Amino acid sequence: MGIADDITYFALVVFTIVFGKVFKSYNGNQKLLGLFLGLLISLLVSGSHVYHVIVIILFNAFLITFLRRSCHIWSTTFTFTYLVFFRCSTYFGLEKSPSFTNAIMMMLTLKMVGVAFEVRDTDQRRKAIVKASEQTNKEEMTKLELESKYWDVNPTFLDVIFYGFCYIGILTGPYYKFRVWEDAIERKKYANIPTLKSAVHRVSIVPLFLILFLILSYFFPLSYVSKEEFFTERSVLFRIWYLFPLFSTFRMRLYSAFIMSEAACISAGLGAYPQQSQPKYGAGPTNLEIMENLDKEDAISEEKDLCFKTIQNVDAWLGEVTNTVRASMRVWNTTVQYWLAINVHRRFPIKPLRILVTMFVSAFWHGLYPGYYLALCSAAVAVFCEDVFIKKLKSRYPRFVFWYGLFYKHMFFSYFGAAFLLLEIGATVEYWKSIYFAGHIFIVFTFLVGYIWPRDHNCPKSE
Repeated sequence: MGIADDITYFALVVFTIVFGKVFKSYNGNQKLLGLFLGLLISLLVSGSHVYHVIVIILFNAFLITFLRRSCHIWSTTFTFTYLVFFRCSTYFGLEKSPSFTNAIMMMLTLKMVGVAFEVRDTDQRRKAIVKASEQTNKEEMTKLELESKYWDVNPTFLDVIFYGFCYIGILTGPYYKFRVWEDAIERKKYANIPTLKSAVHRVSIVPLFLILFLILSYFFPLSYVSKEEFFTERSVLFRIWYLFPLFSTFRMRLYSAFIMSEAACISAGLGAYPQQSQPKYGAGPTNLEIMENLDKEDAISEEKDLCFKTIQNVDAWLGEVTNTVRASMRVWNTTVQYWLAINVHRRFPIKPLRILVTMFVSAFWHGLYPGYYLALCSAAVAVFCEDVFIKKLKSRYPRFVFWYGLFYKHMFFSYFGAAFLLLEIGATVEYWKSIYFAGHIFIVFTFLVGYIWPRDHNCPKSE
């Protein structure tokens, strides 16, 4: 996306934040209003290409409603196949779609496949309840019934359409489950509690990120790495150093986008759950016993009692200061991370390959450019090498491991982030070659140090 697209995105998200208060207090058909606004935004940014959005929603509505028993398989197959077709549409003689349409299609892929798996899990849970009842396992039955009360879904054909087209997060997320949408829109949980203050508070840090983005993008443009003078007149050390401000620019841009998208959810009341129910990224409430008690007592009446962690996309502070790749990944694009964890990582049968397969699916979801695969699939290797290093040295040299890990993390994200930004394999390899593949060497060095270093026998083995 260019500057013009960024301005358009900013204007649309500001509108959704402001309009959230109106939407939340609307006494008419909120589902229909959300669909109308979502379709309008899709038309504004996609024009005639909006038919891709309509096709993917309508077809999934049919699969989920009429092929319920195997809808998760059909939805995953169709949706990802159509996503590939959409991105390769020029090879079929179709006009290239705007970048905004791609953003909408990415979010719809998560939502449509996600609701299909929610339906699957609902059916599995109901079978488990019947089995527990037959075995007179009261404890297991009580647990499953509580999960069923707060996690089960039973969407109609129209519900899937309303959910898919809902204007909240339609451009860049955050991803939210069908049940989260249903709680806010249909069950109208906590609709009488104002949330605009929380939305304003959430975006209060955005001006800082925007200023940093503008400064960094002006002084350290991505376009500079494609110029001949970057490779002929700049030193190797400069080219290595340039990776850091380059990826910092990218982070500031996404921090701003993610947080503003969260604010649009907050102002509309979507993803609001009691603090005490311990909501988690993407998942919603996790302490269901407390959730049930609070519902019975109708104890939530003030904005300060609510938590919006369910739709939180990023924790910028933790993302910057945590000292491992693994920890940083957990607080970056968190709702998408949740989708990947619950629908890919936990379901893939071969345990040692779960991280690699999850990263591959993430890359596939982002696009077909080689840069996505070089960047995201490398994360599995980086995490493994990092774990080996920390396991051996942390107990004896905690301070050194912290600072080394912090540099390792930033080096990894900046170095492989270049592949994510440059996208083409030729441009990426040219850059890496010009700095003698320093990032790869650093990761291998970290692994070898951890592997060769003698174990501290006084320290118990970590799991």
